[in-house]
Amino acid sequence: MIKELAPPIFNTLRWFSFKYGWKGDFKSFEDAQKQCTGYDENHILNRIAQTTKSVINNEAKYERDGIIYDEINLNQNLLSALLLVASRNNNKLTLIDFGGSLGTSYYQNIKYLSHLTELNWCIIEQDNYVTEGKKSFENEHVKFYYTIEECLRVNPNPDFLLISSALQYIKNPYDLLQHIQSFNIPYLMIDLIGFSDGEKDRITIQHVPPVFYGIEASYPCTFFNKTKFENQLSLNYQKEFNFISEHNKYYINFKPFRYEGSLWIAKNQTQ
Repeated sequence: MIKELAPPIFNTLRWFSFKYGWKGDFKSFEDAQKQCTGYDENHILNRIAQTTKSVINNEAKYERDGIIYDEINLNQNLLSALLLVASRNNNKLTLIDFGGSLGTSYYQNIKYLSHLTELNWCIIEQDNYVTEGKKSFENEHVKFYYTIEECLRVNPNPDFLLISSALQYIKNPYDLLQHIQSFNIPYLMIDLIGFSDGEKDRITIQHVPPVFYGIEASYPCTFFNKTKFENQLSLNYQKEFNFISEHNKYYINFKPFRYEGSLWIAKNQTQ
């Protein structure tokens, strides 16, 4: 009853923090980066390695960003897309997971993909994550690679490329989008991304509370102008559909946004 009677501003404040979250509007990624502690700290990697091992050892159902959960937060849009693509390819699926940590999305979905006759889950990550992944987290399905090119030498015909909660943290995201399109991978999914409500991209600093990694962390984070972003992808891909990744509202200062996603199909693919 209290929640029903409370003014809407209190729900806004529930997701707003003066210390954490997304702050600022910087002229460049470099300007924001100068004021950040970064994501490549060893203790952050160690925390994620620990939580991932908890999932592998059945001590937790799911992990994301260094936090373990008692149940899987299923990504219905991703799973539906993966099953669609596999069904069109004789129940075989080779996926490139760009920025896939130590396998978060794989462990989130493997229960529903175990019937596939072939599954190759290829993770592209920062060097220290790939080194740790190769040492401790590879299995019959999951392999780690330093670059897309290295991955393609082993898996020359991937079906699907996933970029989930990664593109906004990259210094030159449009260059990456252009580079990715050059490989002509049939399906491309962008997930967990935020868009600016202005006419240009907005570069912020994301301040992360210690509940995630055991320490405070911060790194540049871009909110894209949606028209500019989709025009870049439309050069070689056709949008299949948009979706809301998470229904919670988050805030840049007091301006709300929701994480979004979209599925794209290469224009030269025949359906």
